[in-house]
Amino acid sequence: MPKKLDEPDIEALAKKPIFEKVADGDWYQYGKEPQLQAIVKSSTQAIQKLNKIAVDDFDEALKQLHELAPHMADDVEVYFPITNIEYPNNLFIDEGTFINLNFTILSAGKITIGKNCFLGPNTQLYTPNHHPNKKEMRREGWQYDLPITIGDDCWFGGSVIVLPGVEIGDNVVVGAGSVVTHDIPSNTVVAGNPAHIIRHV
Repeated sequence: MPKKLDEPDIEALAKKPIFEKVADGDWYQYGKEPQLQAIVKSSTQAIQKLNKIAVDDFDEALKQLHELAPHMADDVEVYFPITNIEYPNNLFIDEGTFINLNFTILSAGKITIGKNCFLGPNTQLYTPNHHPNKKEMRREGWQYDLPITIGDDCWFGGSVIVLPGVEIGDNVVVGAGSVVTHDIPSNTVVAGNPAHIIRHV
């Protein structure tokens, strides 16, 4: 998992719009960014409403999920309940993909999921990171986000966690309970914490 060991250039960052900082993987303080807070609070409320709708009308909840997250292919299916998708506009899912219940995405980094993927229950995709060596920066709420990319025809077992900045190739099988901390090449089976290659396929 890539980690920044530098400290933020506060003067330079002050000149950049927040969404540009997020997209560039720059440091920012979530607690001082009302635009980001508003998005997260709104999406959290929307997801919880969809979970309630799904109890009685699954198809209507799925329809509204596609409206909330507009970059999902029309045939993408996601089972409820969903834990959270903090930034729905940053989620891109290609056709033929199925995601089982308790899907979790944190935070503002771009998430790309390819075609014909099967993601098991409790899949967790985390894009935010904090300074590994500076507790003062963690106390002050500094973070940065790195994108996650998942290729075509991937299969995740239950409770897979993918950490910031990871790229997973095509036709990758990730064993249940794995924590993916680094890039995974195509046509492999991986498992463990941290996930490692079991075999090539």
